[in-house]
This record gives sequence, structure tokens and C-alpha cells, in this order.
Amino acid sequence: MSSRSRVADKDLEPIFADIYRAVEDAIRRRLELIGVALDGKARTLARDEQIRDKGDFIAHMGYSIRKDSKGFLLQIGSNAAHADYVLGGKVPSPTPLKPLISWVERKKLSWVDKKTKKELTVKQIARLVQHKIYKKGIKARNIYAEVLKNQESWIFSQLIKIGEGK
Repeated sequence: MSSRSRVADKDLEPIFADIYRAVEDAIRRRLELIGVALDGKARTLARDEQIRDKGDFIAHMGYSIRKDSKGFLLQIGSNAAHADYVLGGKVPSPTPLKPLISWVERKKLSWVDKKTKKELTVKQIARLVQHKIYKKGIKARNIYAEVLKNQESWIFSQLIKIGEGK
């Protein structure tokens, strides 16, 4: 390589850096648009599915965009403590009674025994719920999988638009 072509390459470095930054900015802006749209659809679906106990799941929903050496990563989800049980459900298994008692109290549930006509205590209602979870589990409601499945073609169309400069 001649000294002349090395000088030409050096002159191009700032231009390549500007192009690289412009490409990164375009990708980040498009991922922001996708993240906002998917988060909104997931929040709507969470409300429709009545995923709201204390409001933690919806309050902790969101998206993030990270860049690392391999590229960009768009993550959507909820970091609520019980998110795994909402999204993935729970196989039939024992469940601790204490959180169920709190849940019954928050929901202000009441129940009357059909035979005795007596109102059940909070602990008795919690035990009924505990027994049902032990027998049947908790149904999965993976709203994110549903949103991604329903929006797949839209997501790809948005990614294609990056290359088209739209």
C-alpha cells in the first residue's frame, strides 16, 4: 500500500465514524419505536387479562435497549416479583399460605359455606385457594409471547424500514 492510499484511508476515518453513529442512531430510534408500541400493547393485554392484583405487574412493565459488542438488544417484560407466575403459570404444587392470606385480604374476599351458612375466615378461604393451586396449578398468561406473535410482521417491517431510511 502506498503512503498516498494510507492518507486517503485516514481522511475517511471520520466519515466512517459519522456513518457508523448515524446507523446506530437509526437502529436505536427504531427500537425505541418498537419498544414503546409493544409495551403499550402488552399493558392493554395485561389490563384485558385482569393481571392486576396489587398493580405490581403492570407498574413494573417496560422495555429496555442495550448495546453490546454483538449489537442491540430490545427487552420487554415486567420485573415484578411474581411475573414468572403470571407469565408461565404454576404447575400443580404446594403454595405457601401466608401470601394467599394477604391476597384474600387485599381482594376483600368473602365466602359462605353452603351447608352451615357460616362465613369462612380469611385463613379458610386462603386454604381453599391453596388447595385449588395444589390440584390445578395457575394458568399461564404470557402476554408478551402473545404480543410478539401478533406483532411479528409489524416488527420486521419496522426493522426493514431502517435499511430503507424511512
